[in-house]
Amino acid sequence: MTGPASAPRALVVTGGVPCTGVVRTPGEKSISHRAVLLGALAEGTSVVRGLSDGADVAASLRAVEALGAGVERRQDGTVAVHGGRARLHRPEGALDCGNSGTSMRLLAGLVAGFDWETELVGDESLSSRPMDRVAEPLGLMGATLTGRGARCEPPLRVQGGALHGIEWTAKVASAQVKSAILLAGLSASGPTTVREAVTTRTHTEEMLAEAGADLTVEPWGEGRAVTLRPSALRPVDWVVPGDPSASAFFVVAGCAVPGSAVEVAGVYGGPARLGYVRVLQRMGAAVTLHPSGGNTVTIRATAGPLQGTSVAAAEIPSLDEVPALAVAAAVAEGTTVFTEVGELRVKEVDRLDAVAAMAEAFGAAVRVEGDTLAVTGVGGALQGARFDSRGDHRMAMAAAVAGLAARPGARSVVTGFGATATSYPGFAADLGRLSAHAGTGGGAAAPCPLLVAIDGPAGAGKSTVSRAVAAELGVDRLDTGAMYRSVAALALARDVAPEDTSAVAALADSAVIEVGERVTIDGLDVTAMIRSAEVGRAVSVVAANPEVRRHLVTRQRAWAEAHGGGVVEGRDIGSVVFPQAPLKVYLTASPEERARRRHDEAPEGVARRDRLDSTRDASPLREAADAHRLDTTGRTVQDVVQEVLSWL
Repeated sequence: MTGPASAPRALVVTGGVPCTGVVRTPGEKSISHRAVLLGALAEGTSVVRGLSDGADVAASLRAVEALGAGVERRQDGTVAVHGGRARLHRPEGALDCGNSGTSMRLLAGLVAGFDWETELVGDESLSSRPMDRVAEPLGLMGATLTGRGARCEPPLRVQGGALHGIEWTAKVASAQVKSAILLAGLSASGPTTVREAVTTRTHTEEMLAEAGADLTVEPWGEGRAVTLRPSALRPVDWVVPGDPSASAFFVVAGCAVPGSAVEVAGVYGGPARLGYVRVLQRMGAAVTLHPSGGNTVTIRATAGPLQGTSVAAAEIPSLDEVPALAVAAAVAEGTTVFTEVGELRVKEVDRLDAVAAMAEAFGAAVRVEGDTLAVTGVGGALQGARFDSRGDHRMAMAAAVAGLAARPGARSVVTGFGATATSYPGFAADLGRLSAHAGTGGGAAAPCPLLVAIDGPAGAGKSTVSRAVAAELGVDRLDTGAMYRSVAALALARDVAPEDTSAVAALADSAVIEVGERVTIDGLDVTAMIRSAEVGRAVSVVAANPEVRRHLVTRQRAWAEAHGGGVVEGRDIGSVVFPQAPLKVYLTASPEERARRRHDEAPEGVARRDRLDSTRDASPLREAADAHRLDTTGRTVQDVVQEVLSWL
C-alpha cells in the first residue's frame, strides 16, 4: 500500500450505456478505520488485509503514526500496525483528519483515554461539522472537549485521562458516536453502556470482541445495548470485506440503466448495512443476495422498471445510501418519499439539499419539507446534466450513475469528482470497466475524465478562455504554449541556437518544466522571461522541431493523466495530443483583433506566426474535424466561456 490514490477532477458520462460484469468494491471504510485504531491500541502487531485505499482511512493511519504506533505498508498491499498503550504518546502537532469525520470522532474517543491534550483538525468541510455529539458523552466520562461555538466545531481539543464509565442512551442513531464512547470506555473505570433505539453499524462491538474486549450485547427494544468493561486488546489479523455503501452505486446502476446486469462480489453482509437492497426490492428491482463465504455476500442486479416507495431512515441508519437510492427514485415511476433524513444536513455537505439538487438537475421533480425528501421520478431515462458534487464523494458517485441512467447519447459532466479520492479513488475506473463493452459514435461511451482541448492561433484568446473555463469547472489547466516557450527560453539562456534541432531537443528532454500559475525550469521561476519578445520570436522555430514536440507531447499526456483531466490549450491539442478529448474547441479571431491583443507583435508578426504554425511538418496548427469553432472577435470573455460550457 503506497497511500491514497487520486481520482479525476471531473467526469464525463454518456447516457444509456449498459453496465455489465463483476466488480469488487474497496475495503469497507468503517471497518478499515476501526482496524487501524484498534491495531494501535492492541498489545502487539495487527495485520490488515484489504484496507480501504481512500484518503479518509489514510488520515487515520497518519494519526496513529503520530501517536506512536508503528505502521508498516507492505508490498502485497497489507498493512501491519505495531501497537500497544505503552507505545502511544502525545503527538507533536495536531492530528489532521482531512475530510474524515469518522477519523475525528473515533480518534476523540481513543485519545480521551490518555492523560494529555490532543488537537484534532480537518479541512474546510470537516471544520464546519459538529462534534458536540461526541463531546457531550465523552465529557460526562471525564474528558474535556472544546471546539468552536455551541456545536463544538473543529479544531477540536481533547484533554483526556481519568475516565469513568457511563450509561448513554443515543439521541440520534450514530455508529461514530457509539464507537467513540466504547473506545474511551476501554480505559475508563467501571462499565460503559451505550443504548440505541435503532441498531447502527455493529463493526466496533464485533471487532472489540474479536480483539478480546470484555463486552456484552443485549436487545433493547428494537435496538440494542452494548456494555464494555475496561479491557486490554490483543492483536488481530483483520480481513476487510468489500464496502456495502460503495456497492449501492453499482447496484443502482445495474437496476436503473437499461440492458445492465451487474454483480458486486465480496460485500460485507453484516447487520444494518444492506437495508438499501430491501428498499430496491420493494421498488420492484431484480436484486438478489448470495452468500459468498464468511461475512460477505455477492449482490446481483438486473435492469428493469422501478416504482416509487416509502423509505424510513431506520432502514438505512447511516443514510450513506440515500444519494444512490435517489437516482433509483429519479428513474422510477411515481414518488419515493424518504422520511426522517434530516441527519443528511450534517454530512460532508448539506447532503439533503445536494441530493435534491442532483435529482432535479437530472429531470426528477423534488420536494423537501423539514426532514422529508420526496422524489417524483420520470418513469424512464433521465436527462443529461452538469452537476457539481460540492466536494462530497457520495454525491459525485451518485451523479455519475445518474449520468449513465440518462437517455442514450446524452452527455453529463460531474464536477468536483476528485472528492471520490476520500473513499473510492478507483470508482470511475471500475464504473468504466463495467460499461467499456459498449460503444457510441462520436466519443467514448464509458465514463472518462473531463478533458477540454482548446486550440487556435496566437491571440485568439486561448489562455484567457482556458483559465476561466478551468475555474468554472474546478479543474486544472495546462498552457502547452508555455512549455514550448520554456524550451525556447532555456535555449537562449544557454546560447543554443533555436535552429540547432538536436541540442534543443536534448534540452526539452532533460529540463524539469513545471507549468501552472507560475512557470519554472529546473526550479527557476521564468514566468515573466518566457513572455519576452525574444522568446516569442524563437518559439515558433522551437515548436516546429519534431523531437521537441515528441518530448513535450509525452509530458502533456502524462500531465492530464496525473491531474485526472483538465483544460489544455495550445495549437495541436485536439488534433494530435488528445484526439479523443470529450470536448474540443477551436478559437479564432480576426488578424487585427489578435494583433491588438498581442502587444508585442504587429499584424505582420501575427501573420508570420500563423504561417509557421500551420506549415510546420510536426503537428501543424489544424482545426480538429469535430471541434467547436468559435470566433472571439468583439465578444466578452464571459460570453465566450458560457458558450464553451454550454457545449458540455
